[in-house]
Amino acid sequence: MFFANGDRAVTYQQNEVIDAAVLERLNNAFNKTEHVYLNEMITTEHTLTFMYEPVTIMEAHNTIEPCDIVVEEARNFLIEKGFLK
Repeated sequence: MFFANGDRAVTYQQNEVIDAAVLERLNNAFNKTEHVYLNEMITTEHTLTFMYEPVTIMEAHNTIEPCDIVVEEARNFLIEKGFLK
């Protein structure tokens, strides 16, 4: 499940613990992948939080609600890396 987590973050959360090896693989992939709006990924046992700059997205897309755009980019990253289907 994705949800807005403050003004500059969206978080993917699941009930199951995310395996430490998977977290490491995702962190490495995040750092090696170019992102349009995602600046940082912070992980815990159950969550992946993606940080972004809302004003950049608001200006680029003429919107006052950038969260959906960030969720889509984060979801696509996780699908591409085989974490989500």
